[in-house]
Amino acid sequence: MTIDASSVDVVATPHQSAAPYQENPSTRVSPLMSINPNIEVVSPDAHPTQRDETKNIHQHQVIGPIHFCFIVHGHKGRPGDLSYLHQTVRDTARDHHKFDVVDCSGQCVVGATLAANSDGAGEDVTSHSEHDSSPKKIRRRSKRDKLTLKERLQRRKSSKKVDGSEDATQFNVDSESSKDKEVSSHAKSTFIVHNASCNEGKTHDGVIKGGERLVNEMLEVIRHEIETKKQTINNDNQVLESDTIDVTISVVGNSLGGLYGRYAIARLAEIAEEYTKNSIVSDVNDTTPNDETDYYTLVDRDMNIRIHFNVFCSTASPHLGCAGHTYFPIPRAAEMGIAHGLGETGRDLFRLNDLLHTMATSPRFLRPLARFRRRIAYANAFGTDFVVPGTTAAFLDKDSESLHYFDEYVEELGDQVLVDSIRKGIDKAETGCPASERGLVVATFHTPRVSVGELKQPSSKRANDLSVMATSLDSLGWKKVFIDIRKEIPLGVSLPALPIRSASEPTLSCPIQQLKTTSRVVESRHLASAIASNPSKSTILSLPVGHNTICAYSRGPVSTAMNTGGRFVMDSLAIELTNEISLWNDLN
Repeated sequence: MTIDASSVDVVATPHQSAAPYQENPSTRVSPLMSINPNIEVVSPDAHPTQRDETKNIHQHQVIGPIHFCFIVHGHKGRPGDLSYLHQTVRDTARDHHKFDVVDCSGQCVVGATLAANSDGAGEDVTSHSEHDSSPKKIRRRSKRDKLTLKERLQRRKSSKKVDGSEDATQFNVDSESSKDKEVSSHAKSTFIVHNASCNEGKTHDGVIKGGERLVNEMLEVIRHEIETKKQTINNDNQVLESDTIDVTISVVGNSLGGLYGRYAIARLAEIAEEYTKNSIVSDVNDTTPNDETDYYTLVDRDMNIRIHFNVFCSTASPHLGCAGHTYFPIPRAAEMGIAHGLGETGRDLFRLNDLLHTMATSPRFLRPLARFRRRIAYANAFGTDFVVPGTTAAFLDKDSESLHYFDEYVEELGDQVLVDSIRKGIDKAETGCPASERGLVVATFHTPRVSVGELKQPSSKRANDLSVMATSLDSLGWKKVFIDIRKEIPLGVSLPALPIRSASEPTLSCPIQQLKTTSRVVESRHLASAIASNPSKSTILSLPVGHNTICAYSRGPVSTAMNTGGRFVMDSLAIELTNEISLWNDLN
């Protein structure tokens, strides 16, 4: 069921000159049935000879769950900017043996580049796409074409893992002796990493169009990977045992990519609801998930694709926009001038329309976001992010009273699912946290999940804008990680430590840790003040370039070297993502 965003009450402050946003129907993505019509599908009706050959085959194949992790770049970004995150997520998933098969999508430019640049033939990443004509992929396929049948068989044998499962880098070479055997096939779980490329060079035309392009690409990638698996089964002379496949979607959005991701999942939910056979909707005013088995169903030709929203993560994303959240306070007139200079995206970010307000308050956007099993937000603290300050990245507001529990006291949330998740070794407990060991994580907080009916509405009309947005997003239940990236910024100056004026001066210099000495839970307004301030005993003066550092931004040797310190944060995020995504297998 589609929620009409026009039914949401939108309050605009006088100084905003806000205009209600209008969605252009022409920008909407077509249903899944019409996505990527160029993909060739192996149809039994089109291959009568092959169908006759399979009559005596008794081997049945089950397509196990496919876990997609979509990485989305930000404003004026490129897919390769987040290549380190792609690589560390993929390598972490393989090293920790969370999945049977770990791969990049066949349409991922970043994955193809990493494979081409790796030692040897690049066997750590397989590109399935036969429709992509990029030079790197053409070279790679031509190298494989030179292999003899004996060499291919030998490679396939050597690609076996210790636990008996095959790596993603296997070739479809049939064995005649398998035709007369009756085998019970294990449903292998697959992990696919994909860096979205649809918005490269197009980030000026607004969140709506960027989100539409993103959902289009997500559906195309999902469909392509499923078709690839089906063709592999056909080529191996196996029989597909079930016409239902489980797919989980996880999104990591950096900067503007976080807003693209939020819009895209709302559109994906709308598209899926048109074809769903299993309604997961209860009360339209309730965004609290019913249980973890809820899913949407996409009907694609002869396959039922069950879509599960798994993990949503944002890194330094302007969830509350940029108006009132600039590094230095500037007049509203200046904000409006900057907004117009940035095109439709600027008008969205500086809230010259009501899009961000609607995305933060309307059930149309909140309900799909609430369906994710986990929601995580990374934010820079202590004035280290010139582009997206920590208050908007963590949707904190000076008038919001939303409760934030320190990570150590998460059991007081009353959220048994979250508590059980941590007890099972999810988050830092199981494999460590490189960012914490490096001293980059200032604090981690959790917000409780609250239904819309229980939300406290601000008493002040002036607070009905940012405060309502922040409170509404907090009600979904988030994990918020605050990063102090100052010592990893190379353009910094060490200052002499200031002497202690009196013996009674607090020994804690971190404003956030000072809050912890007085309470186990803090309100949003107090946390907003703490992360916007500077530690009283800071001995580091650094430029506010943490926006690129936190995500290990890589575009050429200079930016890669300057942002190397952010790799500790991305390593920690990769560990958490793979743990959280793989937990779906245990729960289902």
